[in-house]
Amino acid sequence: MTKCTTIDASLGPAARMTAEEYLGTYKDALKPHRIVIGAAIAGPTKDKPSVLVVQRSAHERSYPNEWEIPGGHVDPGELIVDTVVREVLEETSLVVTKVFNEFPGFSYWSTKYESDESNDVNDTARSICTQQLNFCVEVRDINALKLNPDEHQNYAWCTIDTVDQFKMTAPMRKVVVNAIEAISR
Repeated sequence: MTKCTTIDASLGPAARMTAEEYLGTYKDALKPHRIVIGAAIAGPTKDKPSVLVVQRSAHERSYPNEWEIPGGHVDPGELIVDTVVREVLEETSLVVTKVFNEFPGFSYWSTKYESDESNDVNDTARSICTQQLNFCVEVRDINALKLNPDEHQNYAWCTIDTVDQFKMTAPMRKVVVNAIEAISR
């Protein structure tokens, strides 16, 4: 299990829950099927706030070639905050030293396939609702950034002035804007 150096005391209780515990807090029919996280990583310069955005691989079944902040699903039994640390490391090779400032996420519907093979024509698909929780993080050495080519093909530092230049869904665009605002505080 991946552990981070510092978890900011101001984080809400969700960060210290597993996905199962978090889903247990829902009392109505709008309960999501799964939880994913997003991680806002501040850019290397402070004069113009920016966050890291990564471009999904072309072979991805969902949202190929789209831009997003790093993130991913919470494994069974894993604390949400540990998912943040693990996913940043897996996707960018960056080591998280601090998780702080949870900022607004969103829910979305997507297709979940039983197989990870993108060319499996006999694959079973179903629609699932996913809730994305987002956090700001600090990393040890931004210069150690190296993408996992199985997941992402490119990266960029996105500012409030450049966000519209990246192909991404409207909810992700809002997340990136919120991320820029959150790291600027």
